[in-house]
Amino acid sequence: MGEKSIEDKIMACNPILEAYGNAKTSRNDNSSRFGKYVTLIINQTTRNIVGATIENYLLEKSRICAAPVSERNYHIFYGMCTGMSKQDLKKYHL
Repeated sequence: MGEKSIEDKIMACNPILEAYGNAKTSRNDNSSRFGKYVTLIINQTTRNIVGATIENYLLEKSRICAAPVSERNYHIFYGMCTGMSKQDLKKYHL
């Protein structure tokens, strides 16, 4: 399989970025807690996309420390815990 296009690489970032900003709430299983601004970098001669910058804006910082009983933390937290060893889970009191 050949090299992925820059467009595909930019789009592939999205699920990872969303895991950092989405959480389960009592009203919505995938509630967004962040905003994202993507700036595309375009070659002025060829008009091709050559890169991008992505800025994230965390809208609810309180969820990092605690979440209500009926809600869950950011999705990335659970993904991180799934990959941790038992020793690390104990070390971080998880």
